[in-house]
Amino acid sequence: MVHYTQLKEIERVRIYSCLKRQLTLEMIAQEVGRNKSTISREIARNSDHVGYFYPRDAQAKTDKRKARYGSKINRNQALREYVFKKAKIGWAPNIIAGCWSKKHPNQSICAETIYQFAYHKQNKEFDLWKLFPRAKKKRGITRKQRSVGGILHRVSIYNRPAEIETRETIGHYEADLMFNQGSQSVNVLTIVERKSRMVLLVKNESKHSDPIVNSLGKKIGPNAKSCTFDNGKEFSSHYKLGIPTFFCNPGSPWQKGSVENMNGLLRRYLPFSLAPELITQEYLDKIAHIINNRPRKKLNFLTPIEVFMKDSKSLEESGMKTALPVAEVSFYQKINTVALHI
Repeated sequence: MVHYTQLKEIERVRIYSCLKRQLTLEMIAQEVGRNKSTISREIARNSDHVGYFYPRDAQAKTDKRKARYGSKINRNQALREYVFKKAKIGWAPNIIAGCWSKKHPNQSICAETIYQFAYHKQNKEFDLWKLFPRAKKKRGITRKQRSVGGILHRVSIYNRPAEIETRETIGHYEADLMFNQGSQSVNVLTIVERKSRMVLLVKNESKHSDPIVNSLGKKIGPNAKSCTFDNGKEFSSHYKLGIPTFFCNPGSPWQKGSVENMNGLLRRYLPFSLAPELITQEYLDKIAHIINNRPRKKLNFLTPIEVFMKDSKSLEESGMKTALPVAEVSFYQKINTVALHI
């Protein structure tokens, strides 16, 4: 069943173009992909006093009418409660919007609606933005990058097979380190499986390459297929993993976007100001459990662990060995699926 959505500005531009070409309502509807009555109402409602239709003015009139009635979240009490409830347990706006829309297709919303509500000056008192994964007071992205080279047996990410790029098979990982204020030795090793987006976390007391790579190898298991890194010296012993390894270009950490995005999400639970001695492996396991049991838009609102277990089972049924860490399968089979409180 197709549900109605309001006209977008790009559609209004198309209507304007069609009117300039003096097309009929039927022809405009066909070109824009809307019902004839929708086109007729749009032109009648948003034309100026002379009868001319301009897309920018039409969009402005529409926005003004919407503002008159307030945010969709303010008008729908059930939706408002849902947004705050899910934000409090760490769901990102795109996940909240996607899951709500999936359950209520006639009342669908988008992530932008939630962002606009949270950052509107009239709603700042609710501090909803503080509940978002990155908790930014103002909208925008800032990122610092570093460039380090000179790694033995280094293979560029440009030589990474297309199979890894498509995320069609499990067993391909990305890894990075996170440091907290007060120590440049104690660190958290972040590992993300590319297809399922499952995250594995390991605390290390040192950033020397051998112990880091040893921790990584134990966590992903011997059947992992590949791993991608940045150019940090902590991964210089990468070849000891015995699997294909690839490195981003200097100063281009975005090329391993899965783990970079995950590090951003983890800062909700591991703020930079958190003392390293307060971070335990048990604490990291709980964080991983929460994130791995949270629906993801890129997974069609499945959770990473659901994708993880499904693909692991498929490999076993086909007679192949799982390319996912066996220790993690055991951990998630035993742990309660209800999100743990930290």
